[in-house]
This record gives sequence, structure tokens and C-alpha cells, in this order.
Amino acid sequence: MRLSKTAYFAFIAVYLIWGSTYLAIKYAIESIPPWTVGTLRYSIAGFLMLLFALSKREPRLTSAQIKIALLSGPCLVVANGLVCVVEQWIASGVAALVIGAMPIWILFIGWFFFKQTKPDARKLIGALIGLMGVALIASGSFTSLDPKANFGTVILIGSSWLWAVGTLVQRGVGPISSPFLFSALQMLAGAAVNALFVFGLESPLSHDWSQVTSVSLLAVGYLIVFGSLIAFTAYGWLSRNVEPHLVSTYALVNPIVAVALGSLFYSEPITVKFVFSTLLVAAGLALFVFKKKRHAP
Repeated sequence: MRLSKTAYFAFIAVYLIWGSTYLAIKYAIESIPPWTVGTLRYSIAGFLMLLFALSKREPRLTSAQIKIALLSGPCLVVANGLVCVVEQWIASGVAALVIGAMPIWILFIGWFFFKQTKPDARKLIGALIGLMGVALIASGSFTSLDPKANFGTVILIGSSWLWAVGTLVQRGVGPISSPFLFSALQMLAGAAVNALFVFGLESPLSHDWSQVTSVSLLAVGYLIVFGSLIAFTAYGWLSRNVEPHLVSTYALVNPIVAVALGSLFYSEPITVKFVFSTLLVAAGLALFVFKKKRHAP
């Protein structure tokens, strides 16, 4: 299919900005609890998106669209909240690589639970190779920042499943005439669920907010504007308007951006084992994502 200019801009946002959000999360959680980071990010972004949608006088969402937004939004936002939690224990590049296997989970969950077409042998082989790379990461905390790293990797896999479900659910809405209103409802619904984890696990009222650093505040601001208002909305648009195998290509780029930024700005280590794991995931995704060219007779 031929991509529009909007699609190209959306891909650039998802490729580059989302790859950088893993480092931004690392800075944000230095002095702000992780669930609070996610709640602030999506509640503020959702409110701003709602105001923008109202200013454009977008038409009301249908009851079916509202239902899909209320189902998919919490899945996507809580999945991201889990990433914030886990980045307390592991390097941002590792988190990006595990999450990068997302298209594989979308393939299997879509096949088993959403009645999508059975994948061909090429995709299954690619998925197997990619999962071998994820398993190698989960087998040892070779780039960990904390002994909880192995447990954190398992949580990331669960986060991937949750994000995959949210993605598959939101695809059901198709092209809509109120995309900003839809994204706003997704983010606000997700932030509301995230808030339950904030008050259940983090005791925000007793947190010493005077110790929050300017770096963490700037990181949260970056996540709100670039990570949510721009990249999250771009991903939603791509999921509804572009073929799934093309949308999945972001998973090949995000880990590269995240690893480079994490190493450059946060001194995160890059080991031989990590590079090998990355190559396995990338090779598997390449087989899985890119379609085999058909020669004309």
C-alpha cells in the first residue's frame, strides 16, 4: 500500500520518540514513583487532548467506539505503567528489547483469541527466533541494575501481552472521524485505572514531593508532550489505518534508539550476550514483519 504524508510523520514519531521514552522514564522515576509517573503522564495528556478535540469540534464517538476506547486504553496505559515499574531494576535498553518483541505476541494472541488468520511458516519461524532472544534476556540479569531484574523481565513479558491485547482491541474501531477524542478517552480511562495502583501501592499523599528533581519533572513533561500527545496518538492512528505488518516495524527501531540513548546518557552497559540477544530478536522480527516479495509471472 502507498503511505500518505500523515503515515510517514506518524512512523517517524513512533520510531524515534518512543525509542527515547525508555530513557525519559528512567529519569522520571529517579524521584517520582513509577505508577505516579504513568498516571500524571496520561491524565494530563488526556485532558489536553480532550481540549484539543473539543476545539476542533470533533463529532461525538459512537457507543461502540466508546466501548473500544474504554477497553483498549487501560490495557495500553497499564502496560506502560509496568514498564515504568520494571525500569527501577533493569536498563532501559533491556526493557525496550523485551517490549520490542511485541509483534510476536500480537501475532499469537490475535491468532488464538481474535480469530485472525493463521500465520504462515515464515512468520512462525521468525517468531520462534525472536522469542529465543527474549528467553536469553530473561535467563540472566546481564545488564541489570538490581537483583530483581529477572523478575522484572517476566513482568515486561506480561506488559507486552497486555499491550498486544489493547492494540488488537483498538484495531476493531477502524478509521474514525474523531481520532483525538478517541485517544483522549483512551488515555483518561487508562490513567483512571493507573490511579488505583498509585493509591494502592505508592501512598502519594505521604511522598516527599519537595525531593522531586527538575530532571524528573522535565522527563515527565517530555513523556506527556512527546510520548503521549504525539507518539501515543500516532501509534493509535497507525493501528487503525495502516497494515499491521508495517506498524510492527517500530519494534525493530525502538530498541536501537533506546540502547544508544541509554548507553550514551545513562552509562548502561552493552555486553556481548545482550548484542547477541538483540540480533536474535531483530532477525526474528525481520522474518516476521517484512513480507516476501512476489515475482510477477
